[in-house]
Amino acid sequence: MTTLENLTGRNYVSHSAMTTWLNCGWNFYLSRVQGVPENPSYWLVGGKSLHVSTEVYDLASPEAQANFDSTFVFNTEWKKEFTLALESGKDFRAGGTATKAYPNKEDAQWWLDKGPKMLDFWIQFRQDSGFQLYLLPDGKPAVETELLQTVNGINMRGFLDRLMVSPDGELVVIDIKTSKMEPKSHAQLGTYATLVEKTFGIRPSKGAYWMARTGELSDLFDLSHYTEQRLGVQVAGFKVAVENNIFIPNPGFMCGTCSVNAACYAVNGKDSHKYPELTGSESHE
Repeated sequence: MTTLENLTGRNYVSHSAMTTWLNCGWNFYLSRVQGVPENPSYWLVGGKSLHVSTEVYDLASPEAQANFDSTFVFNTEWKKEFTLALESGKDFRAGGTATKAYPNKEDAQWWLDKGPKMLDFWIQFRQDSGFQLYLLPDGKPAVETELLQTVNGINMRGFLDRLMVSPDGELVVIDIKTSKMEPKSHAQLGTYATLVEKTFGIRPSKGAYWMARTGELSDLFDLSHYTEQRLGVQVAGFKVAVENNIFIPNPGFMCGTCSVNAACYAVNGKDSHKYPELTGSESHE
C-alpha cells in the first residue's frame, strides 16, 4: 500500500493538512496529493505578511521597537510575498465583500491600507496586555517556534506563532488570525500545546486567538483535555484514511474561494476532467 509520505511528499503531518482533509477531502487530494497548481489569494499574502511583520517587531531590539515603522515593515513584507505569489501566473482571489471604498473586495489595496493598522494593533497588544514572550531553553523568545514530534508513531510538525506568559503567570499558546471570525474549534491550540509539552517538557494550560482586525485577544481556552492520546487517535485515523484513498468532496459555500475549484469535479470545474474521481474512471486528456 502507498504510504502517507509517498502520497504527500512529506514525512510529517500538520494540523493544517488534517483540517484541509476534514473540511474537504477532495481539496486535500487535489492540492496535496495531485499537486494541482493553486490560485493565489490576497488574504494568504496579507496573512503571511502580517505574521512576518509581527515577528520582526517581537525580535527587534528595544530601540528598534521604539522607532518601529509599521507601514514600512508591512509593505516590505507584502512586496516579498506578493512577488512570490505572482510567479504562479494565476488570477488572485479576493475575500470579503465589495464596498464603496473597496469595490474589488479585500484586494491588494485593502491589505496595504489595513495591514499596517493590524500591525499597530499587535504592537499595542504587546505594550498594554501584560503578556510576555516565553523564553525557550536556549534563551530565545518563543516566536514562530518549530515543533516536530512523533505522536502515535507518526511525525507531526507545526509552527507556533507565540508561546506567552499571561499577567497571571499562565503559559498560553497564542495563534494570530487575520480572518473576520474567530475559529470555532480550539483543536489547533490543543495540538500545539501537546507538541510544546513533548518538545520542552512544559504544558501550556491555556490557548487563545489574537484577532488582527480588532486587535483583541479571544477568551483563554482550557486545553487540558487536548491530550497526546486524543491527538494520536486523530492523526492515526487521518493516516489510515489518506492511505486508503478516502477523499470525499464537501461542496458548499466555501467552494467559491477554494484554490483548486477549477480542477474539482464536484463543482464541475473547467479542468476537472484532468483529475477523475478515484473510481477507476479514466482521464479524458
